[in-house]
Amino acid sequence: WKPGTPPRQEASGENLGRRRRALRGDGEEAQEEVFLGEMGMCGSKITHSAPTLDYVVESRKNEDPSTRGGPSSPFRNRAAIEGLNRSKETVVLLTGASSWSGGYVAQALIDAGYSVRAAVSNRSSARVDFLRDMGCVLVAVPDLLAEEGWAEAMAGCAGFAHVTSLTPSPFQTDADEMIREAVEGTELAMRFAAEAGTVRRVVLNCDLSSICGTQRETNPDHLWSEADRNEAPETAFSKSKVAGEAKVWELAEKYKDKFSVCTVHSAAVFGALLPGQPVSASMLIIQDIAMGKVMSRMFAICDAGDFAAMHVAGLERPETAGQRYIVTSADQISTLELAEWAAAAGASGVDSAAWAGDAEAQKMAPKKPSIDNRKVLALLGRALIPPATCVARAVASLIQHNLVPHTPGDAHLQGGWGVKRDTLPAAEQDDTLQGGLMPKKSYSVPILQQDSVPNPVGPLGSSGSQQRRTLELVR
Repeated sequence: WKPGTPPRQEASGENLGRRRRALRGDGEEAQEEVFLGEMGMCGSKITHSAPTLDYVVESRKNEDPSTRGGPSSPFRNRAAIEGLNRSKETVVLLTGASSWSGGYVAQALIDAGYSVRAAVSNRSSARVDFLRDMGCVLVAVPDLLAEEGWAEAMAGCAGFAHVTSLTPSPFQTDADEMIREAVEGTELAMRFAAEAGTVRRVVLNCDLSSICGTQRETNPDHLWSEADRNEAPETAFSKSKVAGEAKVWELAEKYKDKFSVCTVHSAAVFGALLPGQPVSASMLIIQDIAMGKVMSRMFAICDAGDFAAMHVAGLERPETAGQRYIVTSADQISTLELAEWAAAAGASGVDSAAWAGDAEAQKMAPKKPSIDNRKVLALLGRALIPPATCVARAVASLIQHNLVPHTPGDAHLQGGWGVKRDTLPAAEQDDTLQGGLMPKKSYSVPILQQDSVPNPVGPLGSSGSQQRRTLELVR
């Protein structure tokens, strides 16, 4: 298969087979075989015999495949390409483990069989107890912008997942300071990974803002993908994200003899709280809406489970070496939609009248579709959890932990599970953690199984109808 020509397609039953051939750098022919689900939307079987062969969708036939997945270079370290093997002897260092999405990455790595070393600023903080309970080994790195603790934390690790945001907060306004922290933080982390001598795979959590640029000024229908760059960032936050990712790929080239690099690009991440996990980051958006706040925002979203699965794949899968992956919904979602879904899931604090009377909220027109996310679908071999389901899970979890007002009774939610609305006894509550009351002991939060995720059948952009069907099930 060559760029600019359609791949050969073979249809068999409900599955669509696609085979492509390309030339490796050494002149040998490499083959990728992809079996996509009905209508070619959800991958049911993905095999890659060439780790440097990128996934390119048919709608982008004229695209250079090497640009779709990020600045990939030939790695001389064969072990870095092959990825990690699941074993308790394989140690992965994880930064940002105490964060909302980082906790999910920690749990996913432990479930996969790895030994997880969580870098935290204070090992005695109540905020990290849930990591210790799930089986992480806590190591002290007091300041990610300083050298203290890095060498000890990285020693003997085979993988490194840098989930910590490269900047402290999107609400800072000093662009120069944010850029400095993003660049220096990336440089420090990757330097110590290289100096450890044992790290083979590195996955870094970047942001969608380093991808989404001015492409729609010339083409309003443009769908952002891994091939895009934000060539003209405007806010201090986006400038720092662009600079941080640029440093990532500069150092990936510098350290290519040591390890391979993969970047993960997401936006808002929602889902069910892990036992003992504080409410933070984008989960605060759901909590605020469920408690009556009205806000006018639009963004792509993903479930924390999908976010974590991509990080595990980035450490393991050969074809992720040197690649970028967008992990979000194809559709842009408005906070008005979040409010509707939250109310349908039982959050009685949603102020429907306030939303109806807010002119800015009513004017929101989220783009559907907004993002071409089919590269991650091909990698994971399945659909992402639908946005309405992500929100239903988040609300159910907040209700179970008594963190938002709710209607009495049980919620009959997507996937066949309900959440019992028991009020936690005062003795089992702890109001010292960010985000409000959290249970001191673990309470089981039902997790939607991947095999029960609805298959978004149809061409790119059909997820809107899928969300409407999901919303009816929630109701």
